[in-house]
Amino acid sequence: MDNANSFQGASLSPSALAQNWLDLDAEWGPSSFDQRHQLTASFQYTTGVGVAGGALVDGWRGALFKNWTLSGQVTTGSGLPLTPYYLAAVPGTGYTGAIRASLTGTSTVAPDGFYLNSAAYKPPAPGEWGDAGRNSARGPKQFGFNAGITRTFPWGSRINLDYRIDATNVLNTVTHSGVNTLIGNSQFGLPNATNEMRRIQTSLRMRW
Repeated sequence: MDNANSFQGASLSPSALAQNWLDLDAEWGPSSFDQRHQLTASFQYTTGVGVAGGALVDGWRGALFKNWTLSGQVTTGSGLPLTPYYLAAVPGTGYTGAIRASLTGTSTVAPDGFYLNSAAYKPPAPGEWGDAGRNSARGPKQFGFNAGITRTFPWGSRINLDYRIDATNVLNTVTHSGVNTLIGNSQFGLPNATNEMRRIQTSLRMRW
């Protein structure tokens, strides 16, 4: 919990500032990095390496099956905080900026396909601050599965060649990384950014 996001570079974004610096208590809420649940699991399996590797060392089976390494990492977690906001003349300042939305009293539970309920928020009354809590909503759940497979080719007694294939988002699962939180926008509550889709790269490394 805190009352401000971290400063973002030389220019300060609206999300990094208090909407009303005279009422910092109204800014108290979950930190922007507050992901309540996260699970990360990794694994690695090697079929055996070298003479004592125990992976069918002799014969064609040994040549085919040994020196393989399979690894992977699964990460899943709940969504990060969101703050519905509205662009308006900021009271007492004379400039237009981002202030938080106001609550209508309708349930904030989002309908299917949305991450925010547009009926639950409204623009603040002129000259007033929004009363929706900072970082009071939750964004999309997160999931990622990355994996790699390596084949080692011994070359003499000292040199090994490692050929590796790495893949991010192996299952090519669509997960959203951003949500439109601007009150009045026709896309309010809908995702506006996705995490990277499947990407595969290969590498060849010599070790001696």
